[in-house]
Amino acid sequence: MKGLAFDVLGTVGHFRRPDTTATQMTYPFITPTAAKGLVGAILGIEDFVTADKVGIELLRPVRIVSQQMSMLGKDPGSSFNRPTTIELLVNPGYRIYYTGEEYSEQLLDFLSQDRVVYTTYLGAAYALTKPILFQVYSEVSYPMIEEKEIELKTVVPTALIKKIVLKEDRYYCRAGGFLYEYIGGRCFEKSVDFLYEKDGKSISFIPKMDKADLLLDLKLAQFGEDWICLV
Repeated sequence: MKGLAFDVLGTVGHFRRPDTTATQMTYPFITPTAAKGLVGAILGIEDFVTADKVGIELLRPVRIVSQQMSMLGKDPGSSFNRPTTIELLVNPGYRIYYTGEEYSEQLLDFLSQDRVVYTTYLGAAYALTKPILFQVYSEVSYPMIEEKEIELKTVVPTALIKKIVLKEDRYYCRAGGFLYEYIGGRCFEKSVDFLYEKDGKSISFIPKMDKADLLLDLKLAQFGEDWICLV
């Protein structure tokens, strides 16, 4: 199976958590559903539903600031500006690994020609970005997983981790409540939690061997020589 990776960079981003009301909080990095939504925007598919998989690598450190903004109310006849506190990601950057039987070839064709159908952005319309093809992988493999240390470049679902192999120069963080799967019609199913390194460095861990209790279809794959976690 073929795979590819493309980069998206920006000066600002916001991937809103759905479980907050007063303050518009953001996830610390792009969500798997948002990454697939970017692919849908590139290809011009409005209600993009796919079984293809993505992996997310942090290219820049995670930095979040809170900003007071004046938001227009929903009433079109009202001139009242509603003050709202919103969290923003500063200078976000991600490498999206993509593989699957449905849209990989079409996505590669669009990125190779520097084409997009809809405007691409990092979670909010004011956070514009331009996807740039990074690399094409002639084969994506799924080797037999052994109970020994592996090192990943991407964020890792906590459900796959048996033991973290701690490194002195790493700053580990956990982020929970990511929506796992988009099923169409603005509806989502299940959630997934991630371990990530704040500065985008690799993560070493010993994977779980028994996946019988996993409720999600999570995969460890090799793109070339690099281990990537696919969601």
